[in-house]
Amino acid sequence: MVDITVKDDKLVCTFNGRLDTVNCSKWEKELLDKAKESKNPVIFDLGNVEYVASGFLRVCLQASKLVGTEKLKLINANEYVRKVFSLSGFDKYLNVEG
Repeated sequence: MVDITVKDDKLVCTFNGRLDTVNCSKWEKELLDKAKESKNPVIFDLGNVEYVASGFLRVCLQASKLVGTEKLKLINANEYVRKVFSLSGFDKYLNVEG
């Protein structure tokens, strides 16, 4: 699940639970449409995320292409989530913070 809001001139996407392919498909289009429309930085808050799968990695890659890697920031990632980004090599292209 994701809650999308604008806060301090940033598009903040707060994620919860398991971010597997099935769950991502429920909100992917809405999120990417809002990211594309946004002229401001996009923040993915992963503080309440317990699991990520390839479907979420795809969303992150698409969002970074839409807004630019420098404007997309992933914050509050737990150790497991950071490890998934590291093992996939995505941490070399995306700003992932714990």
